[in-house]
Amino acid sequence: MELPEYIPREELERRWHRVRRFMDCDALVILQNVDQYYLTGTMQTGVLWFPREGEPLLAIRKSYERAKKESAIRNLVPLKTYSELPALVPNPGETLGFELDVLPVATYQQVSKHFSTSRIVDGSSALRNARAVKTPYEIECIRRAAEQLDTMFLDVPSRLHEGLPEFELAARIEYVLRMAGHQGILRVRRFNMENHYGAVSFGETSAYPHAFDGPVGTRGLYAAASVMGSRRLLKRNEPVMIDVCGGYAGYIADGSRTYSLGPVSQQMRDTYEYIIELNTWIEEQLRPGNIPSQIYQNILDRVAKTSFAPHFMGAGENQVRFVAHSVGLELDETPVIAPKFDTPLEAGVVLAVEPKVFYPGLGGVGVENTYLLTDSRCERLTKCSQEIFTV
Repeated sequence: MELPEYIPREELERRWHRVRRFMDCDALVILQNVDQYYLTGTMQTGVLWFPREGEPLLAIRKSYERAKKESAIRNLVPLKTYSELPALVPNPGETLGFELDVLPVATYQQVSKHFSTSRIVDGSSALRNARAVKTPYEIECIRRAAEQLDTMFLDVPSRLHEGLPEFELAARIEYVLRMAGHQGILRVRRFNMENHYGAVSFGETSAYPHAFDGPVGTRGLYAAASVMGSRRLLKRNEPVMIDVCGGYAGYIADGSRTYSLGPVSQQMRDTYEYIIELNTWIEEQLRPGNIPSQIYQNILDRVAKTSFAPHFMGAGENQVRFVAHSVGLELDETPVIAPKFDTPLEAGVVLAVEPKVFYPGLGGVGVENTYLLTDSRCERLTKCSQEIFTV
């Protein structure tokens, strides 16, 4: 599929139609950069007024000139201060939706006071529900992000040697990804959930305590930045966990592979054999109509019958309550294979599935792939071999 430099008008209209299906207000006031990009094709500083019907209005503080070049929106105007909004939108509607899941209180107060005649509601669910199902344009971007990961995964074995620091391998991974077209940034919606490419963890590091809502432990170079590798040196016969995201034109693919310098222990080999078996079973559950929360419970029921249950999806307090998450413009999109996600899966959902097992003091093994749900099955977009890459 050919991708133009900028998102075409017909693609934007397709997205507008989907968002409007979920709106329960007269208009949305969009301030977060990712949501603005999804609906306009440009990521500037400004305010998007998105009505239930008709052409949206994008008021840009900076950069208006760039927005004119990138966005196919017809109502695009410069904005110096928020106080100009009432004149730009004289009839905003009785009910306005704001992105209350991400909007800072100070910004909300600065903008909402100019819509004093409207009742404010949380409009974030309309955006998140709409973005759950990807368009062909978005899917192609994620495919290209997955191709970046395959290129990187195949480069790693030639770089492994005894005494290699985690951060040095991380630097190589970043280089390979950037040369493959990686955008150089990942976006996460949740407050304070920062991520930079992902995790590079040797041995017990993958079970090291961390704050990020994911199963793979990381230590990092500094307490202020526990990402992408520490000074820990590679030893023989220990698992190496690479859990990294590709990024193309804003869109993310997520993947993990396990490596070792010399064979890992029998315990790790047995664990990985089970993980691959479980992952194959999970693939069969990724069908339109199936319920994410039920899939999650069925996974836990299967794992509960094994000795791996105490260590599944994280060591100790690293253990998380999901097995798969959606990816798109952000790393933490919906739906999620987790409790309370009860809306049936649809074709066009893109999920990163990551069954993993971690042992405190030893590390862990696992795999992660990005999958596209089609009308009848799931397609694995990260196509690189899932074996443990043993050097």
